[in-house]
Amino acid sequence: MQPWVYIVLVGAVAIVYALILPARARQGKTEKQSLKEIETALELYMADIERENNELVQLITSLKQQSQSNQTAMQEQLNELRGQFTELQKSSHQLEARMAAEEKGLLQLAVSYGTSSSTAAATAEGSAPRNDSYLEQAKEKPKPVSSIKLRYPRLFELHDQGKSIDSIAKTAGLQRGEVQLILQLAKQEESL
Repeated sequence: MQPWVYIVLVGAVAIVYALILPARARQGKTEKQSLKEIETALELYMADIERENNELVQLITSLKQQSQSNQTAMQEQLNELRGQFTELQKSSHQLEARMAAEEKGLLQLAVSYGTSSSTAAATAEGSAPRNDSYLEQAKEKPKPVSSIKLRYPRLFELHDQGKSIDSIAKTAGLQRGEVQLILQLAKQEESL
């Protein structure tokens, strides 16, 4: 081969290489640009995630504070209710003691009244005193007032009018089973 052919071949390779070099540079630039765009997108995404995390932390903190304040308020209410319950128990015991004392006093009055009137009548007739009936009446306990009827006067008023259990339940705002239970309890109290 002739030397001039070598020169032409080397020149052709140089020209081809010169043409390929700017294309590679453009590819490198587009790759760098796409990498920068990806980095920017990732930075924006991370900033959004961080902002949302901060909002969640603030929300959780406020919920925790709110639940703690609610719990504190409920604890205070519970303590107040316990105090009121204790006071009501004390007053209930005092009332029960007072009622027992009143019943005892009334029983003694009835016995003494029965004894003195039967003694006077017996002396007038000239026979022995008979105070058995007074003693029996005094020993009999008075029939307790139906507490169920006092609690649900409207219910018993409707029942006395002959209303059905369903209509009573609807009017009183109770369940059918509740109405039946209340009526049964009232019957049991009356039978005592």
